[in-house]
Amino acid sequence: MGGIGGGNLMGRQFDVRAQWERVRAIRADVRAARARSEQLVGMLNQVAGTLDESRRQIEALGARVDQLVDQTAAEHERTMLALRIVRDDDARAWERLWSLRRTDDYERAFTDPEPLVTIISSTYTNWRLLRERALPSVLAQTYENFECLVIGDAAPPEAAAAVESFGDPRLKFINLPYRGPYPPDREDAWFISGTTPFNTALALARGRWIGAVADDDALSSRYLESLLSQARSERAEVAYGQLRLRIPDGPDDVIGVFPPAHGHWGLQASLLHSGLRYLPLQPSDWMFKVPNDWSWAERALRIGVRFSMLEEIMVDYYPSLAWTDRPPIT
Repeated sequence: MGGIGGGNLMGRQFDVRAQWERVRAIRADVRAARARSEQLVGMLNQVAGTLDESRRQIEALGARVDQLVDQTAAEHERTMLALRIVRDDDARAWERLWSLRRTDDYERAFTDPEPLVTIISSTYTNWRLLRERALPSVLAQTYENFECLVIGDAAPPEAAAAVESFGDPRLKFINLPYRGPYPPDREDAWFISGTTPFNTALALARGRWIGAVADDDALSSRYLESLLSQARSERAEVAYGQLRLRIPDGPDDVIGVFPPAHGHWGLQASLLHSGLRYLPLQPSDWMFKVPNDWSWAERALRIGVRFSMLEEIMVDYYPSLAWTDRPPIT
């Protein structure tokens, strides 16, 4: 009995010792794992700090890149403007303006009791709206001493027929032998649309004042009367009014500010002193991504042409790019 009982106790003691050694080993493993974890946490904190620093450096670099992009864009804009000033020969244009102001012919635009006004309209294949919208608005003018020169940009025979259908001797159609030329890109071509026809009409105009109407727009019936009165009373060389912007499926908007600003001035809402005919539209405006009429206004403003605004709607303006029935420029 005693021998048997003593053997069992020794076995239990042996098992306890083994278990204790095992616990000690586990504790050592835990301490080692904790040390490795703390080391790993330290490394991760170090990596996180490095990442934060890298992030700050990247953000600073991004801000610098944005700054350089803005500076480059500003310098590009300055360079393009400088090229336009050189192209337009602003110094000589300014001298011609002041020489013009000293002539008797300049004064007659302000003093003749009923001066002739020339209205210019350039057209291509949009003869239907020319006949149904633009020319009826010209013939509805309350001021009747005008001529309207419709210049075809190598337009089809329907354009001539549209003009002749009114049987009014004040409407004259002249067709150019070839179109443009325009750059192949449609947007680039839009910037200088109608440039050559408009400049042709400038050379042929007999009026002391010059207005314009696009072949898809409609003039107010008081366009000539109101702007002529504004120009003569204010001795303005360019009198202009507001444009009612017509957008498909959208509400109308009225645009026009003083002094003229891009997007708030239009040649078709203006009346120009004919002495300014030496300032033609520029066929190279597409290279500067500037619409030809706004380029003209900027040039006139730079040399000191006198503008005056009348807060009255002068034209219903249908932006050609917004209306799908407008044929593409080819």
